[in-house]
Amino acid sequence: MKKIKIAGVPEHFNLPWLMAIEEGAFAGRGLDVEWIDVPEGTGKMCKMMQSKEVDLAVALTDGLVKSITDGNPLKIVQAYVDSPLQWGIHVAANSKFQKLSELENTTAAISRFGSGSHLMAYV
Repeated sequence: MKKIKIAGVPEHFNLPWLMAIEEGAFAGRGLDVEWIDVPEGTGKMCKMMQSKEVDLAVALTDGLVKSITDGNPLKIVQAYVDSPLQWGIHVAANSKFQKLSELENTTAAISRFGSGSHLMAYV
């Protein structure tokens, strides 16, 4: 059997991968597929692919493009989730900030380095 290591964030949209592995869908085709949860996100998965810790990853396209432009020899082979993500800038309901311009030179929170929220903070 050919061993394949796949990385992805522990999110609901990766459930089909886990179910297919559990049900033996890949084993029946001669593939020993191992799923690796990577809660650190796309940035970490790009590093894991570069160091060959994993063979492929289900990751944010934005983060992959950034990693490729930084010199990581990755290849995007197919879209998996083909709907645009909705990004927003959010503050507490009682926040003093009411306009985007008021956020200039403030600190924003991100979920993980190299994640979509990290990249969107620069856009």
